This record gives sequence, C-alpha cells and structure tokens, in this order.
Amino acid sequence: MVNEVKELLKKHKITLAAHYYEKDEVFDIADITGDSLELAKKTAKLTNPLIFCGVSFMGESAKILNPSIPVYMPKLASCSMARMAEIDKVKKDIELLKKENIDFIPICYVNSSAAVKAIVGELDGSICTSSSADKIIKWALKQNKKIYFLPDKNLGTNMANKLGLIAKVIETQNWQDADIICFNGHCSVHQLFMPEHVEFYKEKYPDIKIVVHPECSPEVCKMADFVGSTSQILNYVKNHPNEKMAIGTEFNFVNRMKRDINPNIYILSSTKPECPSMNETTLKELYNLLKAIDEGNPYNEIKVDEKVYKYALKALNQMMEIVK
Repeated sequence: MVNEVKELLKKHKITLAAHYYEKDEVFDIADITGDSLELAKKTAKLTNPLIFCGVSFMGESAKILNPSIPVYMPKLASCSMARMAEIDKVKKDIELLKKENIDFIPICYVNSSAAVKAIVGELDGSICTSSSADKIIKWALKQNKKIYFLPDKNLGTNMANKLGLIAKVIETQNWQDADIICFNGHCSVHQLFMPEHVEFYKEKYPDIKIVVHPECSPEVCKMADFVGSTSQILNYVKNHPNEKMAIGTEFNFVNRMKRDINPNIYILSSTKPECPSMNETTLKELYNLLKAIDEGNPYNEIKVDEKVYKYALKALNQMMEIVK
C-alpha cells in the first residue's frame, strides 16, 4: 500500500504534509513534516495540491495561508482543545471583558477553529503556536493592554510564569487583576502528565532530564529541566543524544525520537499519552483519499467561509509577521 500511495501522490503532484504526532506509517512517507508553526510556513509556499495529515484546524490554517491550492485531509479529525473553544463561549468571555471595561488584546493558540481565529483577527489580535508564544506575548505586551489568551490555560499560565507575569482563568477569583486572562481550556493528552510522574523518574534515575511541552500543567513545567514546543523538544533531544530523559508529550513523537535519536528515552506518564484525534489518520485513510482523487471523486477538501477567511488570515498573518 505504501508504494501505491507514493505512486498516486507522484501522479497527481500532491504534497503530503504530516504533523509530528501522526502515526509512523503516515509520518515516515510525508514530504513535509513539522510542528504547527513549521508546517504553516512550509505549506504556505506550495503551488501544488496538498494533503494534510493532522487535525482540522491545521488543514484550515494551511488553506487560509495558501488559498490558491486545494487542501485535502484523509480524516477531518477534531482537536479536543479546539472543540472546547466554542464560538459562544469565546464571545461570552469577550462580552465579559468589555463589561468589566478591560482594555485587552486577544492572543489565540493555533489549536482553534478558523471561526475563532477570525474573532481574534477582528479584534486586532494574533495567533500563536507553542514555539512562537513567547514572541507573540512580548509583542502583545507592547500594546500596553491585558492579554486574553485562548484556548489553553496551561500554555497561557506557563508563558506568564516564564515572563514574570500573573495569569488567571477568566471568572476565577480576582481574574480582572491578571496580566494574562486565560480561557478555561486544555489539552486532553498533556494533562495526563503529573508531578508524581516527575518524582517517580527523579527518584529512580537521579540524573534523568525531564522534558515537557508547555501544554502541560504549570506544576509539571516548574519541575522540568526543559520546557519547549514540539520542534524545540526535538532539537533538545538531538543536542543531548545520550542522556537519559523522560519526555512529557504525545506518544508517537516521543517513540519516534526513541527509535531514531536516543534509546534512553521514557514516556513521562503511567498511561499511554496518545492523541486520539491525530491517530485517526491511517495509511488506509490516506490511500482511500488518494484513490478517490484519482477517480475524480475527491472528498474532505478544506473550505473556509469568505468572512472567516478574511479575519482569520489577518490574525495568522500577524503571527507570521512577528516570527519571520
């Protein structure tokens, strides 16, 4: 099946992109790989059709940044964090911020729908990724406004801790006093990593390095030796190829680094931290989509409403301008 997939990709001059969290069977044959920011930059430059293996918000972002090419997804997998940021909930938060006369700028994590990104664009805010959050928040602070950060409260809080700021979830006690006011969302995978997991590995291997993603809880991040985005974690592992590490992020990515870079890697959890959404895309699903394209019956092509496109592009372009 792998050879058939490669032949169909070549026949139709389709580029295959895959996020680091995808299954090996898909990731290992992709033309373009990376985390959210890397993929946004790489796919924005394409001139041929794209098949994006990831979750829906990634396919939407690719289409918004490169509207002239067709973008398909084998599965329209939905990120649990993005689902938490429902339009009505986001609008309710914004109404509350305005009611409290809070002068704010919205910063929206890329793990969100195009419609939510559009709301942020209308309010002159920016998108961020985990690797660009530091730069984006520093940019926002220069506006001399409070930051409304959505949808990941952990990423927002961890960035605040790093910069010496105060972060609070909206509608909690004294939330109005915070520098970064967070939407009450989180990643279902990264919440699996607990302080007791760090303690377990530190006790068993005193010299072990604890490496985690900033979507983990602030308690876990404070105990870690390194906190970084997916691409930053990859670079850290490459620069420490022989050190013993326990890593707190998605299973497929960690297991691949153990396979390809450092066999002395452990998963920082007592349960398998596998993203169910990312794992919906299989080699068979990819093959089925390519066969449909070959037969003239493509499906799962990403479309974005014109008004949503306009303002979501504005927010995404703001990020791309800051991090270029």
